[in-house]
Amino acid sequence: RRTGEALRAFHTAIRSSPGASRSQAVKEQAQGTMLKVLTSFKSSEIEQAVNSLDRNGVDLLMKYIYKGFEKPTENSSAILLQWHEKVRVGGTLGS
Repeated sequence: RRTGEALRAFHTAIRSSPGASRSQAVKEQAQGTMLKVLTSFKSSEIEQAVNSLDRNGVDLLMKYIYKGFEKPTENSSAILLQWHEKVRVGGTLGS
């Protein structure tokens, strides 16, 4: 049950990405939300989440991962590295 909730939050965060928004505050809020979502996953759940995305979603996820590396929070880098590994393995060559 918890996995489904994490996956729903993940997809909601991806879909509600501000994309071309010019507001830095909006982008930072979206990044903070995505980081919370990503760090809520167990290691064993990451691959399923990555595999549930289309190519654009994977590319967007990789952008969030790199942004997360720029401003790490407690323990976020270790978790982001796990996400990065799954995206790199499952993602496209361009990711």
